[in-house]
Amino acid sequence: MAHVSVNMAITIDGKIAGAFGETASLGTEVDRKEMDRLRAKADVVIWGGETLRQARCPAHVRYPDLIAEREVKGLPAQPANAVITASGDIPSSLPWFDSGDFSKFILTHSGGAQAAQDAARGRAEVAVLGERNLTAESVIRFLADQGFEQILLEGGGEVHWMFAEAGLVDVLHVTVTPFLAGGVGAPTLLDGAGFPATGFKRLKLENLRREGDEIFLTYRVMKRQS
Repeated sequence: MAHVSVNMAITIDGKIAGAFGETASLGTEVDRKEMDRLRAKADVVIWGGETLRQARCPAHVRYPDLIAEREVKGLPAQPANAVITASGDIPSSLPWFDSGDFSKFILTHSGGAQAAQDAARGRAEVAVLGERNLTAESVIRFLADQGFEQILLEGGGEVHWMFAEAGLVDVLHVTVTPFLAGGVGAPTLLDGAGFPATGFKRLKLENLRREGDEIFLTYRVMKRQS
């Protein structure tokens, strides 16, 4: 059964990037080690198309001790990477395509299939998971067929929303960083249409720790009883 986690560093006002389309490195080395710790537990790390276009390189575990822990467990040295893109418009020149020996997937629907295939050129598997739209449920089913159960979402906010709206997020790992970003259009941890006030998701705080000026929070999403 799939277990879906979100990991993201945010500013005090909840932003994950700047209002003018620029990315920002919010976390310290402590946060980067935490990110790698979570990646090391994942079967697959999922990014949205814009996150990949900005990052360019893979979602890798960088710390040798964490790589060794994966290998001791019989896991590949690196988790698989998957990108969700409706358009399929991923620059074919990105280093992501040619970086290392790990599984790469482009997840799209029929409208983005040709662009995705043109970009991948056999260097990543393109999965067409719908005719006109891409759903979190179809992504989960596809990943389950690959044997992936531990799923880590790392942005952006639209990807997080896609899974949260479907009720498929289990845990959120949030690093609160000592910055203010502002900007009505700046992306946040959870974008998309949003929930009505009567439908807000209830969370339970499972862990809190402070490291310097950063606060590390782990919340579990409370599932509604049927």
